[in-house]
Amino acid sequence: MTNLTTGLFENTPVMGVRPSSTLSVNIANNDTTSEEVLVRGFYQSGTIKVLYVEELFTLTADGVVLNNYYADFDAFEFQFIVSSEEVKATAWGKDAAGNLTTAHRVVAQEVDSF
Repeated sequence: MTNLTTGLFENTPVMGVRPSSTLSVNIANNDTTSEEVLVRGFYQSGTIKVLYVEELFTLTADGVVLNNYYADFDAFEFQFIVSSEEVKATAWGKDAAGNLTTAHRVVAQEVDSF
């Protein structure tokens, strides 16, 4: 199993507007077999991380999935527990109008192990 994380994204409002209201996550399976993926999303409440997304699915060989998750919190983090190192995740925040926000962008090479 490989454990990956976006790390904690700070998402406090700027002039009353949060940088990101959703997080788009693209997960690709570059392996030759189907692989399991567990997606967990957390928001920070004080000093505690609260689980609010927990999604388990199987991704076919060479399969790709794009999911959008609610992210209208002061701080949030996503973790990906995958059954192969060939499964890669990228994530990027989107504002309320659906525009990409550069403050919350993580490409596969930047997603850290935990």
